[in-house]
Amino acid sequence: MFNDVDESLRALLIEDMPIERNEIDISFDRPTREWSGRLSKPTLNLFLMDMREHPMLRNDVPKLVRQADGTGVQHIPARRIDLTYVVTAWAREASDEHRILSRVLATMFRRDTIPEEHLAGQLQHADKNVLARIMPPDHLTKPADFWGVMDNELHSNLTWVITAPLNAFAPIEGPLVRTAEFRFTRPDSDWMENTFHIGGRVHVADDPEAGIGGVLIEVLGTTLRDTTGDDGAFLFQGMPAGERTWRITPPEAEAREQTIQVPSENYDIHV
Repeated sequence: MFNDVDESLRALLIEDMPIERNEIDISFDRPTREWSGRLSKPTLNLFLMDMREHPMLRNDVPKLVRQADGTGVQHIPARRIDLTYVVTAWAREASDEHRILSRVLATMFRRDTIPEEHLAGQLQHADKNVLARIMPPDHLTKPADFWGVMDNELHSNLTWVITAPLNAFAPIEGPLVRTAEFRFTRPDSDWMENTFHIGGRVHVADDPEAGIGGVLIEVLGTTLRDTTGDDGAFLFQGMPAGERTWRITPPEAEAREQTIQVPSENYDIHV
């Protein structure tokens, strides 16, 4: 994933700065003294100095995707990783370095996300935006300490933090859970009562993935009622067993009734 971020930044800078072909090289190497001594033309260096999770963006709630065969696939959301780049310009004249850095800084101010057309590799299929923000030069370490480690001369630098998704978890496939049964008894008694939590979706008749929101569902003879969410999902808690009649009222449409057996393998409703 990290090399995909590198190539995405390269594409963005070439177009947004812009950089003419053969005018400026873009490098992601460590800016050591040995590296800078080999340069033959103006070079923009983006050194990946640090990578760590962005804890404020963590989301551990799995996303359930329904398959056509009735199974479900759980996708655990990607981790969001902060990649800190130290950005420097290298040229014979300080004025050329300043010109390059000013153009890079303008791009940084214009872009708080990396546009989709510049995303490379796995980032093209990510469901999260690739974020970008400018940080102070001493975001992680003092500039003088950094250049001391690199054994190179102190250079003006910008600090660019890119937040990219990292898919660290494999999807989990299994049957959809539609019914949960609860049994209640009294100590020293044969009395038992069963109730069920049941769930399903209201969807377009020919497309099970097209959920319909705002549908009112009432269980006749009880106080149970629910309105579907944007994805068409509904949930009833404390549903008695047996044959039940539901009144289904889609938005701006006439109500109709449908008989449902509880428990059942499927409670989906098509409209």
